[in-house]
Amino acid sequence: MSAILDHIQDHESIELTRQLIRIPSFLWQETEIGRWLADWMSQRGYKVELQEVPLRDGGVTHQAIGALRGNGGGPSLMLCGHTDTSDWNGDVFRRDQWRYDPFGAEIDDGMIYGLGALNMKAGLASMLIAAEAIRRSRSSLKGDLILACVVAETGGGLGALHLIESGCRPDYCIVTEAGDLDVGLISVGYVQGRIRVIGEFKHRAPYVNPIEKATKVIDAFSPSYLQIPAKADGGWLRYQPHPLLPGYPSMAIRDIAHFQDMTTVVFDLRIVPGMSEDTVREDMEARLKRIRQEDSEFEFELVIPQSDQQPNMPAREATPRDSAVASALIAAHKQVTGAEPQVGAGHRIGATADTCHFKGAGISCVEYGPGFIPTWPMVDERVGVDQILTATKTLALTAEALLI
Repeated sequence: MSAILDHIQDHESIELTRQLIRIPSFLWQETEIGRWLADWMSQRGYKVELQEVPLRDGGVTHQAIGALRGNGGGPSLMLCGHTDTSDWNGDVFRRDQWRYDPFGAEIDDGMIYGLGALNMKAGLASMLIAAEAIRRSRSSLKGDLILACVVAETGGGLGALHLIESGCRPDYCIVTEAGDLDVGLISVGYVQGRIRVIGEFKHRAPYVNPIEKATKVIDAFSPSYLQIPAKADGGWLRYQPHPLLPGYPSMAIRDIAHFQDMTTVVFDLRIVPGMSEDTVREDMEARLKRIRQEDSEFEFELVIPQSDQQPNMPAREATPRDSAVASALIAAHKQVTGAEPQVGAGHRIGATADTCHFKGAGISCVEYGPGFIPTWPMVDERVGVDQILTATKTLALTAEALLI
C-alpha cells in the first residue's frame, strides 16, 4: 500500500463528517458552512477563494474553493462535493419521525446519523482528508489539486455553474456523491416543470372543473418511473435508449395543487443523453395538444423549468472507462478494498449530480463517494463509517496517481 496513506488517521474523516453535519446548510443557505470550510482550508495552507454565488431570486450564498498548486508539469484534478442538504419546506424531512437529532451527528452501530450525512457531508469530508494526505506528504504536484465545496446542487447545480463561469477548468474531476463506492461514468439528467390546467371558478353547471381535467394529464403521463417507450416504438418521447441507463427515460407526477380556476400538476422527467429541455418541451406540448384535440374544454400552460430559481440538469454522455481519471480511481479502489468496484451508472442510477455541468465544460468527470441510499428522502439520514474510510483512502491514492 502506498506510503501516502500513512498521512491519514482513520478518525479524521469521521470527525470532520460530524463537524459538517452540525452546521446547518439547507439549500440556498450555505454561507455559514462555506465560511467554515474556507477557514478550515486556509488554516492548513490551501489557496482559498470564498465565492459569492448570486441566486436567481436576488439573494446570494457562498461556496469555498481551495487549491494546492502544482508546478504546471501535468494535469489538474478537482475533488468536488456540495454543501447544501435536503430542504423540505425549510425544515428536515419528517423531523418528528427522526430518532436522532438531525444536527447531532451521533454514531450508532457503525453509522453516522444526521441531515446531510449521506448527501453529502461524508463525501466532502472524504475528499478534504484525502487532500490532507497529499499536502502532508510534501510531494511535488505536477498539476493543481482543487477542492470545490459548491452550493445548490439540489437547486440545479447553481454552484457548479458559477464555478465554471469563474474560469475553473481542471483536466479531471471526481464528484464525491453518495454512490455506495461505485465508479459512476454516467448519470441521467432531469427536466422538471409544471402543467397548469385552466378551468372555471363558479358553483353551477355547466362547469369546467380543472381538477377533473387534470386527471387526463395524469393518465397521459403515467405510470410513474417506468421507462417511456420511444416515439419510434409507439411512445411520445424522442430519444435513443442508452445501454448504461436501462429503464430510462422515465417520469412521475410529483405534486398537485389547486386554487380557484387552476389545477397545477408538477412533474419530474429523468432523461438520457441526446434529450434536452427543448426536445422534451416539444414532445410534452404535442402530448398535451393531443388531449385538447379530444377534449375542446381542455386548456393548459406548460411551464419549464419548474421555477426561475432552479435550472434543469442536462444528461451527458458517459466518461470512458479507460479515461485517466476513471482508470486511476478503479485501480485505487481495488488497492484499498481488494475488489473491483461496480462501474457504469452504478448505485446512483436515476440520480443527477453536478457531474453533468463539469462534463458540459469539457472536464473528464466521474462520481465516487461513500453512502448507500435505501430510499430518498430519508428519515434518520445516515452513512457508514467504513465507507467514509474507504472513500478517503481511495481518493488519496487516485490523487497521488494523477498528480505526483
